[in-house]
Amino acid sequence: MKKQIKEHPILPPKEGRVVTFTFDGKELQGIEGMAVASVLFMNDIKVFGEHYVDHSPQGIFCANGQCAQCTLIIDGKPLKSCMTALKEGMRIESLKGVPALPSEDEPVPVSNIQTKEVEVLIIGGGPSGLSAAKVLGEKNIPVLLVDDKDRLGGKLVLQTHKFFGSAEDVYAGRRGIEIAKILAEDLRQLPSVEVWLQSTVVGVFSDKIVGVLRENENYVLIKPKYLLVATGAREKMLTFKGNTLPGVYGAGAFQTLVNRDLVKAAEKIFIVGGGNVGLIAGYHAIQAGIQVVGLVEALPRCGGYKVHEDKLRRSGVPIFTSHTILSANGTNKVESVTIAALDENWHPIAGTEKTFECDTVLIAVGLASVDEFYQKAKDFGMEVWVAGDADEIAEASAAIFTGRIAGIKILETMGIDTG
Repeated sequence: MKKQIKEHPILPPKEGRVVTFTFDGKELQGIEGMAVASVLFMNDIKVFGEHYVDHSPQGIFCANGQCAQCTLIIDGKPLKSCMTALKEGMRIESLKGVPALPSEDEPVPVSNIQTKEVEVLIIGGGPSGLSAAKVLGEKNIPVLLVDDKDRLGGKLVLQTHKFFGSAEDVYAGRRGIEIAKILAEDLRQLPSVEVWLQSTVVGVFSDKIVGVLRENENYVLIKPKYLLVATGAREKMLTFKGNTLPGVYGAGAFQTLVNRDLVKAAEKIFIVGGGNVGLIAGYHAIQAGIQVVGLVEALPRCGGYKVHEDKLRRSGVPIFTSHTILSANGTNKVESVTIAALDENWHPIAGTEKTFECDTVLIAVGLASVDEFYQKAKDFGMEVWVAGDADEIAEASAAIFTGRIAGIKILETMGIDTG
């Protein structure tokens, strides 16, 4: 595990039982329970398969379960490696070619489908979902909260920086990783709140039933009276030459690897996007001993908080505003990146090209709300609310507020005093 971060200024070393597995027939080691994608990165493996048309190498993108870019064949099944926990003796294979039918025609084992009626179903265990569940749980309302990760907190578990705002209202002055623990502990004190982790909502249906794959094993049909969608956001992508090379991936994926799983995911990174996500990811890289060779922002100035930008500048990171990425360069992986200045019409200016050696290009060009379940539920006439980034992209502190507001609105609909 040569790419494990063993010293970090904030995070303790990653501990756990070391187990043995195979990847494409080669025996390797990893930490039991860690996401397979992170374990492979820790073993310096970044190519997970190849495109079925031109056989070009493929790597990860989101590391958040929102895409299928990290899919591998794990113990004979195609699974998202960012969402699959490592186990002793796992047989993992890269994804190559096109799918094929099994050699033996055997029926797929199917368990009995369970049903469950709930008062309130909350989809998503990030800051908004947790805050709403707390409001409802404090009124002893039966709540089922479902999240597809192995822990509560959403993106808070990736954030090592301290938050701004009100200490009383949104835990300002504390790091995101601490806030996640506080919110999760609050729920544990509320007996009316039930939590299902590693459980994926697969659909909201016209008969007002929600399908959930509980712990990736049992399919359960949930019948909620009230539904709150707090599913967060997914990262946006840019189109440019070389954008499918292994080593081009989202800044959130980078934070997952570095801050959650303590993987030294790169040696030299270049960041595309000067909003808070890009700026903070740059500082997280520096904390992990990774060199940030530059950051590019298409606008005349960075859109993120100045305090985050200043941290990078003080660390010697060159920031290029009114610039864009032209290409990520390399054969089977990222080897360099080329940028250029933009004119007033957003066109690259010939002769201003600059190339930087790097092994990773982080894409931090905004987020898109994961609101499909909300839209479906609304179309089907369900009693549904939406909160956090699924409603509007904002800070985690805003998600805490919108979650509380959603919880209060649900109580008001029930006719319960919210005073």
